[in-house]
Amino acid sequence: MTEKVNLVKLNADQVALAKKENGERKKITHAVVCGDYGQMFGTEKQCEKYFSAWSHIFPYLFSGGQKLKNFEFESYKTTPELVMVLIDAHDPLEKAATDRKIASMSKPAPQKGAKKKGFLARLLGI
Repeated sequence: MTEKVNLVKLNADQVALAKKENGERKKITHAVVCGDYGQMFGTEKQCEKYFSAWSHIFPYLFSGGQKLKNFEFESYKTTPELVMVLIDAHDPLEKAATDRKIASMSKPAPQKGAKKKGFLARLLGI
């Protein structure tokens, strides 16, 4: 199941809470929210970079992105090593999809115009 990457413009109260959690000296105006995987806080320019890339880099996790002005956070703490969290979640899904694709390619395709052999012919190998 895929969800969307969210770029959130924080209001003044949210900026204050995010700075309290992540460091008063940090420049925080926006957040990138990746569902259950986590979130990061930063400037619009910093967050826009990740927002724009992650829906393409992690297609098995995200089906695009959306920009939001209203979002309710459970926590204002940046997820440590968020990129690694996303990689660890995405790679097994990508591998499974690749394995399924390879398995479907290894089955011989039926030949067009070929007459299908009956049971007895297949049994006798003729």
